Amino acid sequence: MTDFFRRHMFNIIAAVFLALFVLVWAAVLLRVGTWVPTGEAEAPELNGALVTAAGVLATSLSSLTASALGFTISEVKRDNAKAGEQGPLINPAQVATRLSGRVIFAIMVYMTMGMLVLVLWLFKGQASTDLIGAFALSLLGWLVGAAGVVFQTEKTDP
Repeated sequence: MTDFFRRHMFNIIAAVFLALFVLVWAAVLLRVGTWVPTGEAEAPELNGALVTAAGVLATSLSSLTASALGFTISEVKRDNAKAGEQGPLINPAQVATRLSGRVIFAIMVYMTMGMLVLVLWLFKGQASTDLIGAFALSLLGWLVGAAGVVFQTEKTDP
């Protein structure tokens, strides 16, 4: 049993982190998505712990995935330069093949939850919380950065 945990420790840590991210943000989405305006309240009240956990998890996952992409792109550029390949452009497939399955899955989880938050923010408008707006804007910033890298690294094969 101990050998199993040794071999899969990183996968377990990643799975727990991503599950926690999804559960916390699902709770936020459910609370805001099912909220019906009452009286003077403009948006639903969220527990302070939920807001803090959601913010920390979203910021952490955004930073972790962005840095993994950035480091991998740098490695590919360095290796291409050592191999004598000229030019600033790289093949995106080279980057994708170097990313671990955990990183790719984390990016997909982040983008999926982020898109759900963005849609909720757009449709709920004023009734959504500042937390929803902050994550939606963070996702948009992350996507703009990722798109910039994608278009910058695009290379057509001759």
